[in-house]
Amino acid sequence: MPPAVTDSLDIWAVDSQIGADGSISVDFLLPTGIYINLDVPRDATISHIKQLLWKQAHTYPLFHLLMEIDSYMFSCVNQTAVHEELEDETRRLCDVRPFLPVLKLVTRNCDPGEKLDSKIGVLIGKGLHEFDALQDPEVNDFRAKMRRISEEKIQSLVGLSWMDWLKHTYPPEQEPVVPENFQDKLYSGNLVVAVHFDNCQVGMDAHHI
Repeated sequence: MPPAVTDSLDIWAVDSQIGADGSISVDFLLPTGIYINLDVPRDATISHIKQLLWKQAHTYPLFHLLMEIDSYMFSCVNQTAVHEELEDETRRLCDVRPFLPVLKLVTRNCDPGEKLDSKIGVLIGKGLHEFDALQDPEVNDFRAKMRRISEEKIQSLVGLSWMDWLKHTYPPEQEPVVPENFQDKLYSGNLVVAVHFDNCQVGMDAHHI
């Protein structure tokens, strides 16, 4: 059997046929209707690519109509055929792996539900719309049970007090006995905890051990 060969059209593969300098030609679509083609490093972060685009956009018409650079983020169609908005700009372009090297500049006002669906699709390697189209009774039954368990868990947390919610979310990890070297730091058998917010002492509470 011959060895496996990477698809030569897959520009995101490690051994893909790209330029010697590791750059990829990417098409950028701006909110002003301007189209810019730019060669960017394959392993550059999304943040760095946006800076390169912004510098180039200065030389194009209608740049004055754009808002501040931090008001925008890129969106693309990923490998699972799902529209994905790239909020995490520390990711590299080769890790994002758009279906085509096309990035659209959009404002940061996306729906939280759509963002969550997109992230789930990236993690499992399959768009959620593909699961919705499945006609497998076993898969649909499993999904329904998992959804019911998740909803019951959420409902059980809704009625908790702040202290109960805190104990549930961050369960205390205590030693069965107090270490000897810790005894000298107690105040009359109590552990004093000072809580600070924004460099200002808000309050102090003492907990008996």
